[in-house]
Parts: sequence; C-alpha cells; structure tokens
Amino acid sequence: MLQAAQERDAQARPFEKNIKRFGEAVMNNPALLEKLDSAPDKESFIKLYRELAAGSGIHFSRDELLIAVQEQKQGSNWVIPKVVLRMIADRF
Repeated sequence: MLQAAQERDAQARPFEKNIKRFGEAVMNNPALLEKLDSAPDKESFIKLYRELAAGSGIHFSRDELLIAVQEQKQGSNWVIPKVVLRMIADRF
C-alpha cells in the first residue's frame, strides 16, 4: 500500500524525481556544495541551484523547487538533502 502511494505521488509530481536526483549529485560533489554555499541570498541560490542542475541535464522550475522546499520545511517529502536544506534555511 505504501509503495502504491509512493508510485502515485511520483507520477503526479515528476519534478520531485529531478530535484532528488540533483540533490544526490550535489552530495557526491563537494565542489557543487561549495558553489551553492557561495550564493548570498534566496534568489541567487535558486538561480544557481537551477543552473547547476541544468548543467547536469536535470531540469525543474523555480516554482517546483519552492514547492519542494516548503513541503520539506514542514517535515514531509524529503527530496532535498539535509545539507542543502540547511543552506536554504540560512537564505530563505
């Protein structure tokens, strides 16, 4: 039953898969973490996060990223790595 619900959500919200995929790439590349940490504010962080993802062939919109951030702040839908979420918390 849980698996069916997860599959349903994955189909209804395909952007989460891309955001999660990029989060995994970030966690495997300390240089990406450093670049992200250099973003001074919310808008530059969002722009940089999306640009770095696009450079890896991973695409999602600004609004989709904001949805994932908001839901994760509320304790659900963990698609962004905790390290990145801490960076976000400092800027949002």
